Amino acid sequence: MKKFSFMASLLLGALLFTACDADRDDNPVINLTKEQQPITLNSPVFANGTYDLANTESIELTCSAPNYGFPATTTYVVQLSLDENMSDPNELTTTYFTNKMSIPGKEIGIATTKQLMTKLNKKQEEFPITVPVYLRIRAFINDVKGTETLSNIIKLNNVKTAFALPDVEVPNPFYVNGTYSDNSWENAMPTVPAYGNPTTQWRIVWVDEKGIKVSPEKAEADFTEDMITPFYTTSTAGFTATPDGTIIANTPGWYLMIIDGTINNDKRELSLSFRFDEANVWLIGTSILNAEAGIVEEADVEHPDWVTCWSEDRLRNEKEQYVKFSTPTEMKGEFVSPELTSPVIGDGGTRAYVKVKTMDWWKSEFFVFDKKIVYRGGGGDQERVNGNVGQKVYLNFLDDTGKLE
Repeated sequence: MKKFSFMASLLLGALLFTACDADRDDNPVINLTKEQQPITLNSPVFANGTYDLANTESIELTCSAPNYGFPATTTYVVQLSLDENMSDPNELTTTYFTNKMSIPGKEIGIATTKQLMTKLNKKQEEFPITVPVYLRIRAFINDVKGTETLSNIIKLNNVKTAFALPDVEVPNPFYVNGTYSDNSWENAMPTVPAYGNPTTQWRIVWVDEKGIKVSPEKAEADFTEDMITPFYTTSTAGFTATPDGTIIANTPGWYLMIIDGTINNDKRELSLSFRFDEANVWLIGTSILNAEAGIVEEADVEHPDWVTCWSEDRLRNEKEQYVKFSTPTEMKGEFVSPELTSPVIGDGGTRAYVKVKTMDWWKSEFFVFDKKIVYRGGGGDQERVNGNVGQKVYLNFLDDTGKLE
């Protein structure tokens, strides 16, 4: 239930006091005990013609102002329905503070499309469609209960609308919220697209029995505005995806989360599949050159047992102690690399990555710049940071901070 705003309460209190203090018939008093009188919405000049919304920038509407007994800032909202009795209307996005309104044709198209899909079960391939639509105005004073009033209903005889809803797309990025972000969407951290695979996104996350959620914005996910139905699944043992999109881990810990998104525009469905791997972070490049360990810059046919500093599979399998970060067991812990064993040679730089499926390492690489983790994502080659022998890389995925020291 909405409450009176403080200023509105003061204003109304002052007006009521004035009414009691002076016995006058014209005192500006708003009577909130009675239903407000309807306002009058005028039919546009071309209401009997055809509005082709693809070529209609706006439709002009005017209506009378509510009679509150004194000048007041009134909010006007346009409602649209396919039904003459205005059942289950859609409210247009833009609100107005004057009773002369220029209604964007695009907003009318979106509302009409939603009405056609929900009430007449129309499919995208059936558009454009011409139908009569009905409009009404809802007027009120913000945050003041009892001030709402509705207008009469007008008819636009022929409204031609092309399919006006945006295509279903895999959001990029998602924001991840959970215990590690204090369950605050404001603190939610973004996912990272795999290079060349924008429908695949990843992030190192802490997941526990309370679960995490993802959203295309820093707020609870709501796809209803665009009439999209989301589906959440995971095939990783020890994890559960609930219908509302909460992903729960039986064993709390740090994990590499990989999200694959697929779409169905005809059914307006967004399917999100969650995979969880060990939260392993790896070094690669010339900072890990180590002759004693057999890590060299280039392959040598005379020494097939040596591993080049760019051979990611062999480095992970054969030289783990030189390339694998330690993974913290606590939520607030840091990921720490082994000590760097070589000065940087050439254009290599000190580089880190996670392994996303079978993709090459550089499609999911990142590093620390000015104490912030910066991800390559879908961008170009990153700048180089040249570590020194004996230094370690420290990463905190709670807030994407880090250091090299």
